[in-house]
Amino acid sequence: MSYIERRRNLFYATLVIPPDVRERLGKFKFIQSLGTPDKRKAEALAAPVVAKWKAIIRRERGEGDALVNEALKWREVLAEIPAENDAGLDATTDAIVAKAERIEAQKGYAHAKRFADIAFGDATPSDAFYAEWSAQLKLSEKTMDQMRKDVTALLAHFPTLQEISHQSVKRWLDKLSKEGTSPISQARIASCCRNYWGYLQHRDAVPSDSEPFSRLAKGGSKRKAAGGSWEPLAAKEVVKLWKAAREGNDAVLADLVQLGAYSGARIEELCALKVTHVSVSSFRIVDAKTSAGIREVPIHSAIAPLVKRLKKASTDGYLLSGLTFNKYGDRSNAIGKRFGRLKSGLGFGPRHVFHSIRKTLVTLLENKGVSENLAADIVGHEKPRITYGLYSGGATLAVKAKALELVAYPVK
Repeated sequence: MSYIERRRNLFYATLVIPPDVRERLGKFKFIQSLGTPDKRKAEALAAPVVAKWKAIIRRERGEGDALVNEALKWREVLAEIPAENDAGLDATTDAIVAKAERIEAQKGYAHAKRFADIAFGDATPSDAFYAEWSAQLKLSEKTMDQMRKDVTALLAHFPTLQEISHQSVKRWLDKLSKEGTSPISQARIASCCRNYWGYLQHRDAVPSDSEPFSRLAKGGSKRKAAGGSWEPLAAKEVVKLWKAAREGNDAVLADLVQLGAYSGARIEELCALKVTHVSVSSFRIVDAKTSAGIREVPIHSAIAPLVKRLKKASTDGYLLSGLTFNKYGDRSNAIGKRFGRLKSGLGFGPRHVFHSIRKTLVTLLENKGVSENLAADIVGHEKPRITYGLYSGGATLAVKAKALELVAYPVK
């Protein structure tokens, strides 16, 4: 849906106000000049403006914090009274104070002070710029959802921007820690909130020199939090996993584990693998986390019959047919959870994950004397040496296939 329209030489942001709030807002439509004749630029400029209007509509409908909404309405009343109208100012001030006293009697001093501070313009609701900030994010849908979730948690804990400080944020994170939030999650929350705070500084809503989200949680990497790196599985343990999956009537999971065992591909790469990217001798990874991950992987002779069967039986164009997408377009999410339940049921701990199978293959290659650079070409790692990393076009498919055929699992 477009929220811009051209008038003469410039574009304007527009939004028709829903009928249920038109009377309260006193208008039929929001409209604001964007000051540009460039359509693409106008669309970008319109996003935060429209988000702000939608927030006003939600407030008029009573959505959100009722106390904050009422305080904002009193704030608007005060702003509309002419400075020379002393009687009007006094009467409105008395009404706000009386309301604050009633709130204090019912909910306590903190709520009453928050109401009065917002009503008199001494405090700003922490979500005042949330809609604008959210609208201008330009990241993957999954990342944006996580950022919005983390910032929403901040807004729920701190109703006004003035309550957010380095010490209060530290106390909040300490509280989350006691409730079971991991150091990694705390670091992520702080990072997302820091992004929101930066937007507030850009909008001059908070001081430019305030940094309440700096020098806080030090979550480190997932590996450190798990007590070290993911551990490789022994070759016989990988076989145990795919046999257990097949015995448990989860043929797709068994096939996935075998494909990973003989290719070293990531679970996301295998689940996204389309039939059109699979030939008789290899398959191509066309979408990966890094540029090194874009590669052609030889099909090991041990899984050639499996790949042929899967390709022939596919009903949806994917080698692993029948997997479902989550809302982020990821086909590996559900089967990844099935793998988690399988390995936990067999007694494997948190440091054994599907990625461990990738490490198993690399370990087997190393034990067969395959060079680190060649192994990197097979599994899609960055080259460990600067010369090969910068200048080499990579090993040929034949060279990779010869190395991969050295890998064997104790299947009997």
